[in-house]
Amino acid sequence: QSDPVSRGKRSVAVNLKSPAGLEAVRALASKSDVFIEPFRPGVAEKLGLGPTELCAANPRLIYARMTGYGQGGDPKFERLAGHDANYLSLSGALSLFRRFNESPSPPANFAGDYAGGGMMMAMGVLLALLEREKSGKGQIVDAAMVDGANYVALPLFKWVQSGFMPTREDGQIDTQKSILHQAPPWVQIYECKDGKWVSVQAIERHFYDLLVQGLGLSSEKLPKQGDQSTWPWMRERFATIFRRKTRDEWAKVFYGVDACVVPVLTTTEAAVHPHNVKRGSFAPTPESPGLFEPAPAPKLSRTPGFAPRPRPTPGGDTLQVLKDYGFSDEAVAALLKSGAVTDDRSKL
Repeated sequence: QSDPVSRGKRSVAVNLKSPAGLEAVRALASKSDVFIEPFRPGVAEKLGLGPTELCAANPRLIYARMTGYGQGGDPKFERLAGHDANYLSLSGALSLFRRFNESPSPPANFAGDYAGGGMMMAMGVLLALLEREKSGKGQIVDAAMVDGANYVALPLFKWVQSGFMPTREDGQIDTQKSILHQAPPWVQIYECKDGKWVSVQAIERHFYDLLVQGLGLSSEKLPKQGDQSTWPWMRERFATIFRRKTRDEWAKVFYGVDACVVPVLTTTEAAVHPHNVKRGSFAPTPESPGLFEPAPAPKLSRTPGFAPRPRPTPGGDTLQVLKDYGFSDEAVAALLKSGAVTDDRSKL
């Protein structure tokens, strides 16, 4: 399976078990701005590719380390295998993703690997590059998914502390009372007549009044919005009404209405929604005609970024990249002959 986030990149295939291959990586790092290292703690050092070696050869190098549990800490955790939900679990963030009496539900590799991992590492790299403009020096970016996930969730942690997100005596979120956990009838995902859904987030009173109006009800004849004792049966009442129309019929009812009601779209539907089309939120997938994928975001006015470009063939850019970095034709040929590098995917 190819890397889903490698579009627009070039791929170099290097044999890290080869002394010549390791030397080639050191040579590349000596002329690079950023070096990203994805191994478990200690592996890069064993290869002679740790920050001590590479930053000594290139003092301006930004050395970014991407791990699950981070560098240091408990040695058992530091070197422990894991995946997205594991990192969310240790960060405390996974406990925040729960409804009613359900168990915590990881948001599909989104919050740990990418939001808390890749995006936070990218932010760290950008901060280091900005600082380098002043000092002229590189530095190490220690990006742990555990740290990144709980930092992205900082507002939620603060809301737990303040009581805005209520907790039970055991410290777990009281999902029967938490607005952000869909306890109220006016913060829900409702199923429609056709089995599809709409999202409702009518938290403020003026939004709530418009929601009720769109449902054909009157706020004056309903319990007060904040009366928690009525929330269970009000959820059922709203659910019954939403099941009377299809998702798209409800979308028309609330189109342009500040009731905070929006259809839940599939990834395919989102790509062709008129608002997203006008915004250019999606663009054609180069490898798959007829399919669309998210376009670069955020949108910059002068340098908006490239439209999605093809993913590289593993090792397909080895020769060109080595030459761009100053390797002579003879040096490249020697590396290929020794098996230190390759441009042949079948050998990977």
